[in-house]
Amino acid sequence: MKVSFNRDVLISAITPAAGIASIKNIASNIEGVLLECPGEIEGTCRVTAYDMEKGMRTSIPCEIEEGGKIVVKTQSLLQIIRALPEGMIDISVDENYRAVISQGKASFEISVMPGENFPQLPLLAGDRNYTMPQHVLRDVVTRTIYAVAVNDQRAVFNGAYFKIENNRLMIIGCDGNRIAISHVQLPGEENPDASVIVPGRLLGEVLRMIRDTEEDMTVTLARKHIIFTIGEYVYFTRLIEGEYIDYNRILPKAHGTEVFVATDLLRGALERATLVTEDKLGGNTKPLIKLEFEGNLLKMSSVSAGGSIYDEIPVAKTGNDLTIGFNCRLLVEALRNVPDGADQLRLCLNTPLMGVTIEEAGGSGTKEYITGAGAADDEFKDVFLDYIMPIRMNK
Repeated sequence: MKVSFNRDVLISAITPAAGIASIKNIASNIEGVLLECPGEIEGTCRVTAYDMEKGMRTSIPCEIEEGGKIVVKTQSLLQIIRALPEGMIDISVDENYRAVISQGKASFEISVMPGENFPQLPLLAGDRNYTMPQHVLRDVVTRTIYAVAVNDQRAVFNGAYFKIENNRLMIIGCDGNRIAISHVQLPGEENPDASVIVPGRLLGEVLRMIRDTEEDMTVTLARKHIIFTIGEYVYFTRLIEGEYIDYNRILPKAHGTEVFVATDLLRGALERATLVTEDKLGGNTKPLIKLEFEGNLLKMSSVSAGGSIYDEIPVAKTGNDLTIGFNCRLLVEALRNVPDGADQLRLCLNTPLMGVTIEEAGGSGTKEYITGAGAADDEFKDVFLDYIMPIRMNK
């Protein structure tokens, strides 16, 4: 095999592959990236990364003097090509599978493996296709992925729940302490209903690739896999099997306290509170923030061995006064992912032992819409909702 690549083009393909390829697996063939020259089209190289659960594939142009198929360790290849200057890079492989990566007088020699050692990929085809602008998926994933658990023993919490119904896409993330929900209207009129659980690890990689653009992308559902096609890049993963939580049963359909607050004021106050709540060196291992809703004020306080904080901000409240405690970090992460333009928020609460729902004030009724308790479908184009469980406070 003897092939030449443009350095920047090769980096653009190997960088996302590095996010997919396993680096902690004893199977060396899935620590690497598969290079096939030529690819499906003459004058191209097909680049594939796959760790037996999720994968990525793309094709890039190249100059092929002698074709071949090899598996090379992704991190090693990426480090080498990043160390070389801009220009053309030559990769040649001998019969003993020793690869020389060179540019001008600089050259590296590494061991590679035959391409036949790479694992068999699933069939990258499905029977349900959804086409949408990239920003549509980007927005709803961004608003929910932060609530998806990582390495939870309950497998379904390690994925985001995709539900397509009545031409709308709803994505839900939950880690047992919070729920993040986002809805969006899908373009077109023939989007088949479906519900699947997509691993959060793959969604994180997809999120790095999709852009805030009107350019279309395609989501394809197969029986056990989901495929994201973004330009020349194809991401795929095995779906998580199991029943997702009954979020409609968890979300309260009524509330005793309703609060309207400016997003920036609430976010800023909570960010300041993290200076105390996240002070592990000061002895605070539980990042508790106490919220006291009294009249038209929200009073916030937190105490740790390393210090304390008190703050208050104006709110518009109806209903009962209430004192409740939360993990401050969970509140901050929810507010950091509030979409641009949501200047006012609506908070609904009941008791110190029941969670808070957070939604955009301008779309008040989002909770009722999501839970099916009311609100007409055409009132909402893009909606979001966060539900966060409280922490029991010592009296």
